[in-house]
Amino acid sequence: MANLRRFYGDFAPDMLLADLHIHTTRSDGWWEPERLAETAVARGLSAIGITDHDDIVAGYAVANAAAKRGLPLQVLIGQEISARAGRHDVHVLGLDLSHEIRPWQSIPATVDAILKQGGFPILPHPRSTERGRPTFDQILELEIPVAVEIYNASMIDIKRLRDRSLSDANEEARAFYMANRARLAGAVGGTDAHFRTIGRGLTAYRGDLRDAIARGETAVLYTPERERLMPWDPFGYVTGLRRLDRRRSEKYGQRPR
Repeated sequence: MANLRRFYGDFAPDMLLADLHIHTTRSDGWWEPERLAETAVARGLSAIGITDHDDIVAGYAVANAAAKRGLPLQVLIGQEISARAGRHDVHVLGLDLSHEIRPWQSIPATVDAILKQGGFPILPHPRSTERGRPTFDQILELEIPVAVEIYNASMIDIKRLRDRSLSDANEEARAFYMANRARLAGAVGGTDAHFRTIGRGLTAYRGDLRDAIARGETAVLYTPERERLMPWDPFGYVTGLRRLDRRRSEKYGQRPR
């Protein structure tokens, strides 16, 4: 992949690349599962994590598409789980899952549910204090070392759209990780892809991806390209969220107040 920039860790050109935070049309994303596998390989990726909100169906579809085409791509079936902290949803990524995890449990209970089915957790787009995102304190309060997403490309998009003077969430996450790396698993990067571009936030690794994350032997990279948005994309995004809320409420009831 051209124009890679290092954000954290030791990187060499022979390392493999993974984008561990991707959404599809199953929740609030743009990607059709069948197209995603081929695009990931074309972008030079060796592994991807499919992390739709509170749903794992698309992960199986992407994995099946890659297998049918004989693509050299590891597909990690995952979920961006809506955990609950106080009166707010807080997202937790679970990867290598075999079945869907119930939303609206506490963060520790959500992490435990991931581990019990043999998956591994990642705490995505954390902040020091912000409702709706895992905080640094919440991460350190967990009883096990967890991986932390220290580069999330969607955070860059949000900053550009809102106000360039806003603090940089990725810089804050990197500083937190470096100060506490002995207590944590690996640092990872993800695009948090909702629209057309994947591979803007990346995890570089050697050997087995999961082992590299567990050992903390990863590097985090990014590409400076912008997300490509069309005028109709916001409508599709909102429609996907409404579809997700309907499906989730039918299965689990209404979100706790």
